[in-house]
Amino acid sequence: MKVLSVFASWVCLGSLLAAVPAMADPVEETTSSALTVPKAMRMLQNQGYHDFRKIKVEREENEIEVEARDKEGRKVELEIDLYTGKITDID
Repeated sequence: MKVLSVFASWVCLGSLLAAVPAMADPVEETTSSALTVPKAMRMLQNQGYHDFRKIKVEREENEIEVEARDKEGRKVELEIDLYTGKITDID
């Protein structure tokens, strides 16, 4: 009888351990249309910007802040909207 009791407790424990991962919150994949940093850098390079010094994603403000050099070699500070891709020169 003791053997059956021990076996039953192990079966119960094993079923709990197997059930825990099924009860975990599912990982939700975001299908966001937000720009990624590599896409933003390619976009800026295509417009003549280079020598990127600071790249900072500001999720609260929906923008990427970038320090770079323009075609003439001047240091500029830019903000890129994460969703529209609009570039604003803040320098």
